[in-house]
Amino acid sequence: MGNLQCPAEDAAHLASVARVFCPFPDYNPSPLFVNMVSINSSLHLRNHYRAVQSSLSPKQLEDFTQGLRTTFGREGKVTLGGVGVVALSLAVLFDTLARQVRGEWVSDSGPIPGLFLKNMRGYYPPQVHTVSEYLRLVPYIANNPSRMIEESERYLKQLIIDGHSLDKLGENKMFLMKDDITVVNDVLAQFFAHSLKFHLYRIKNITAGEFDLRERHPPTDMVFRLNCDPETVYKELLAGVQKSDNRTQEAFKTCNPGNGYEPKRFQVLLNRLIWENAIFIPAYAIGDASANIAKREDFDLQADALGKWK
Repeated sequence: MGNLQCPAEDAAHLASVARVFCPFPDYNPSPLFVNMVSINSSLHLRNHYRAVQSSLSPKQLEDFTQGLRTTFGREGKVTLGGVGVVALSLAVLFDTLARQVRGEWVSDSGPIPGLFLKNMRGYYPPQVHTVSEYLRLVPYIANNPSRMIEESERYLKQLIIDGHSLDKLGENKMFLMKDDITVVNDVLAQFFAHSLKFHLYRIKNITAGEFDLRERHPPTDMVFRLNCDPETVYKELLAGVQKSDNRTQEAFKTCNPGNGYEPKRFQVLLNRLIWENAIFIPAYAIGDASANIAKREDFDLQADALGKWK
């Protein structure tokens, strides 16, 4: 397809320049998603918790803290709240409560804003809706082990069913599952399913010995949204690169397919390189399954509360 030797860092740098001329999608997953499924989730969650509180006025902070007390009680402890899907649900809850105390309207259904890539066509894989529903439920059952097991198993099964349901879309599947944004959201849902299974292993004290979860592999013939005229943009990009710093010029030389290029081919190549890097980011975050499953940490809401808890 082109120069596949283009390093990820060169592609990312060139993409930041190219988006000025052609606003193609940013495929990078939400930092919230990536951080909370990582092995360092508890640290990321504490930082996010304090950052959200710091953004509120004194009255808003009081209402925010009261909302957490109402949900989790005076003790403010969340079972396994520092790791994986529970950490992610808490991060989502913090953002939701913050918006509510600011007087913003927040939907209690549909894809969680900012967690998945926004699809301008309005389509999200069914897994996105299932993940969002589960994350909204978790704060209310996190301290009830039997309920957590029951619901987590149910939602894990539903995610698998959702994946199989794509096979029933017929011709529409071929269109939807070649769409760049849709595939990234599908991949994110797959990695969420990994993290959800990790969570069940933690609750049940099971090791990662027989960990397995089938994955769908992204198609090779993706349809990328260029959001621009490749012929015009390439000329503008080339002129911009020639006036830029050495770092940009070197990245362009490395990533440019070279003689006989087609402008559209170059733009698609750049999109694909950025897209491919993005879909592997959650895998890097999850890391070793055994280490991730072995990490068990409750979260103490009082410990990092900036407002009066009692």
